[in-house]
Amino acid sequence: MITQRQLSILNAIVEDYVDLGQPIGSKALIDRHHLDVSPATIRNEMKQLEDLNFLEKTHSSSGRSPSEEGFRLYVDQLLKQTSRQNKNKIQRLNQLLIENHYDISSALSYFANELSMKSHYATLVVRPKHSEEMINNVHLIKANDSIMILVIIYNSGHVEHFHLNSSLELSSDRLIAISNFISNNNLEMSAKLSNKINSFASSNEEKQFINDIVKMINSHISKQSNTIFLGGKVKLIDALNESNVSSIQPILQYLESERITELLQTITTNDINVKIGKEIDESLSDISIVTSQYHFDNSLKGQIAVIGPTAMRYQNVIQLLNQIW
Repeated sequence: MITQRQLSILNAIVEDYVDLGQPIGSKALIDRHHLDVSPATIRNEMKQLEDLNFLEKTHSSSGRSPSEEGFRLYVDQLLKQTSRQNKNKIQRLNQLLIENHYDISSALSYFANELSMKSHYATLVVRPKHSEEMINNVHLIKANDSIMILVIIYNSGHVEHFHLNSSLELSSDRLIAISNFISNNNLEMSAKLSNKINSFASSNEEKQFINDIVKMINSHISKQSNTIFLGGKVKLIDALNESNVSSIQPILQYLESERITELLQTITTNDINVKIGKEIDESLSDISIVTSQYHFDNSLKGQIAVIGPTAMRYQNVIQLLNQIW
């Protein structure tokens, strides 16, 4: 059972270790925190913390470093102290969406880089599932004899447009009718939708044209869902360079694999979650991942992850994510 004094000493060691990047000795701890106890007392408490597996001692130093268990205890306290609050939330993504002319990809890419600059670590932002982003309206516009422009407007205000190669001769009224048909129907391919298209189309060519549009929209939605935007990869490499160069390659491989996507897809609440070292993966002992959700509105949301070394400035990162709605 850890005592309150041992807990205070552990917290001080974690914070000093994050600041200095080296094992912390008893004298340095007393000097930095103006502790009114003897070095012998601190050394004894540090030995107790080591026996409890919260601290580690290296052969090359008389000081001690936090273990994964030590970081875990420290972080759990922070999470209790900074539990999610509904006040002072920043709806930054809505601002970015407007600034980027309702282009979600541009807004999320900017958001990932902005979070990386503020946290000083690498940041992953997962695009919301397109299935959650309902299509509000579809417009077909004839550009010339061989090209049409398909404009898709989502409920969020996000707009996408595509160029279609088609020489099909359609009047303006017919293009409006087809646009309305696509807008008003569930585009998930089914026998019901196929029957509706067959009944609506005025010719086999028109039927093929509508089917091609529906397939293209579904293919685009499938590809775009869960796209990951990475900001500040260099910041992660720099941070790891200072501690363990050999760990960089497996970490980068992890970030580029399906495993990180699977981890982020488990985030289903607004709660901030922190995974440290081997809690993420058995092969990873040098990084931590702090995760949460972001919102465009009450229904459209995705996941955020800040990735840094285990000696991360957890308090800063947790406070940063705690401000985001």
